This record gives sequence, C-alpha cells and structure tokens, in this order.
Amino acid sequence: MKEIFRFGKISDIQLLKDKVYEAIKKSIIDSSLAPGEQLVEQRLAEGLGVSKSPIREALQRLEREGLVYTLPFRGCFVANITEKDICEVFQVREALETFSIKYACENFSDQEIKGAREILTKAEACLRQGDVERCYGFNLQFHDLIIFHSGNGRIIQTYSTLLDHLDRYRNIGKHITGRVAKSHQEHILIMEASEQRDGMIAARRMSEHLRSVLEEFLQSEEIKSLSSREKVP
Repeated sequence: MKEIFRFGKISDIQLLKDKVYEAIKKSIIDSSLAPGEQLVEQRLAEGLGVSKSPIREALQRLEREGLVYTLPFRGCFVANITEKDICEVFQVREALETFSIKYACENFSDQEIKGAREILTKAEACLRQGDVERCYGFNLQFHDLIIFHSGNGRIIQTYSTLLDHLDRYRNIGKHITGRVAKSHQEHILIMEASEQRDGMIAARRMSEHLRSVLEEFLQSEEIKSLSSREKVP
C-alpha cells in the first residue's frame, strides 16, 4: 500500500478520510493485508502519507463493517475468514438473490431480460477465448443486475453491505479451478428459466448455484487454510 495522499484545504478533509478508508479496505479485500494481520496505525499512516487520525477513523469504520476487529491491549487486526462467516453471508445472499430472480421473472421487461442474456453471451465469448478473468467479471455483472434491477431499496442496501465480504471471498474463490466456467453454466440455466418467466424454477436454480459455490468454497484448500486460523493471533 504505497499511495500518498496530500490535501491542503479544509474542504478536502472528508475526501481524505474516504480515500484512506477505501485504500485500507481495498488492501483487505484483495488480501494485500492478510487475514489476522495486525494493523499498526503508524505503519499505515507512513504508507499512505497521512497522519494517524484518518487511519484511526478508517479502522473504526471497518470494524463496524466486520472487516477488522480490535483486541484490548493488543491492537487492531484484519478479520479472519471462517466457515461460519462465509455460511452466514451466503445464507443472506441466497435469500436476497432467490427473491430477486423470482421478481425478475415476474416483473422485468423484455429489454431487461435481454440485457441479462447479453451479459452471459459476453461471458461465453470470454470463456471460448480462454479469458477467465473477464468471464468472471461478467458473472459478477449478472448477479448485480438481478439485485439492482429489483427496484427494492432495502434489498439493494442489504446486498451492498455484503459486497465487500463477497468480494473478499471471490478473490479467493475465483482461483478455484473450474469454478468460473461452472458458475457460467449455472447462470445459463437460471437465464433459461428467466426467459421462460418461470420464477419458481429460476429461484431453485439460483439457490442450487449459490449452494454449489458455497460448497466449493468450503472444500477449497485456500479457505480451509484461512478458516483454520485462530481469531486471536
């Protein structure tokens, strides 16, 4: 984390705080700051070229979001990834996405359904070209479209709070051999039911898809290695 932030105007103070928060959060999500790693305010401040005050505020904000935790007399640490955490996030995700895909079947316009299909067509092209990374990106767009086109502000807000945790898991999960291609094929099945406006089947296939992803996460060596660590370093 080698970014330097310089702000001279009082009006820039909130922007500085937000940038510091985003920089630390990004490093946690992409595992540059590893699970269980201690977060030393002075070291972070020197790395970002700021004082300790915005660092402290950022860590407090990240603790409220569950990405870091504080131990009395020990300091602040990056939250570990446990099986319990992953299961809880996926349970909430399944509830939101199965409802949203059922809603999509009942309420999306033909143009919106077509837009979802176009995303999967682009993902298919990427797979054929061997570009798994871009296919992965389109897979994410497919899920985001279903949620954010639901028109339900509370669902969108709740899902948004999960995204940072999901992105953290995804940065590990996308490296599971064959997972991106398998997810794409499962998306195709969801899409076919959606095009037929069959909400029950689409919801069932979404549930099966998310449970498949969860199962592979929990069985992966990457997750087993992380979740086996003790919370207290």
